[in-house]
Amino acid sequence: MKRIIIFVMIGILFPLAGRAVIVAGGDGSGNTTGPGVTGWDYTGRISASNGAPSSVTYLGNAWFITAYHVKYFDNPTGVVLNATSYAIDGTSWTRITNSSGSSTDLILFRVNSTPGLAALNIASDFPATNTALTMIGNGRNRASSLTTWYVDTDVATNWIWAITNFAGADATADGYKYAAGSTKRWGLNTVNGSIAGLDDGFGLTDTFYSDFSNITNEAQGATYDSGGGVFTGTTNSWQLAGVMLTVGTYTKQPENTAVFGDETYMADLSVYRDQINQIIPEPTTGALLVGIGIVFGVIKRLRYMYQ
Repeated sequence: MKRIIIFVMIGILFPLAGRAVIVAGGDGSGNTTGPGVTGWDYTGRISASNGAPSSVTYLGNAWFITAYHVKYFDNPTGVVLNATSYAIDGTSWTRITNSSGSSTDLILFRVNSTPGLAALNIASDFPATNTALTMIGNGRNRASSLTTWYVDTDVATNWIWAITNFAGADATADGYKYAAGSTKRWGLNTVNGSIAGLDDGFGLTDTFYSDFSNITNEAQGATYDSGGGVFTGTTNSWQLAGVMLTVGTYTKQPENTAVFGDETYMADLSVYRDQINQIIPEPTTGALLVGIGIVFGVIKRLRYMYQ
């Protein structure tokens, strides 16, 4: 049985270098170009004085969406989308709320000039289990090869992780260490389930989540992916389903790693669609609707995809 432990990282106040979603397979350097990739042109990055490259998703009519904690930590003044810089209208920040009036970890903002893209179509329904996802963000790079850890689970909650060359035992875990650099990247995954009112320390947000596996091109959220777009549908008919917020990891999992069995939690935008469209009207007819494990008795904790 899995359970979530909310874990506010002390290190979260100290930004680290960033890159894109961690993608399984290969040497980690792929998936950095967009032809044929659903939603590629709509995911950008912030410009912040602290150098953080956290992610944003363009909605239309000069409006973007990102995680509220991106604004909280970075206080961005601009964004970069498709190699063009845009200044943020500092008076436009609008926090998304739940029907109860409580705050979510989502926020909208407007830029001072309009990118030349049609408005996105936001999903109107929760993506069912096994729905295919395309995830795009500016999170951390990964090492070129896998790392295997031996995990001593006999130390109560103080599990000990040690790198080992002995793979295949019941008490080993595989994954990737982070690497330095910053690059926009896409990856794939599927919906594993949902959590209503996930509390990540910055609001209660209805979410769905994916699980990271050793499958080529499968994606796991990483530092600075917060705010990145999550898309469903096909090349000719697709929509924005979510925004990446945070990740779930194993107890005492080493920092700056992505281990198979980790999870990525994404805001379910179908819940907040009507509220968003009150600020950003839905595309009208004739407009482009953008496309007419696990081991160890897992205990997961949330890590903000900020650092």
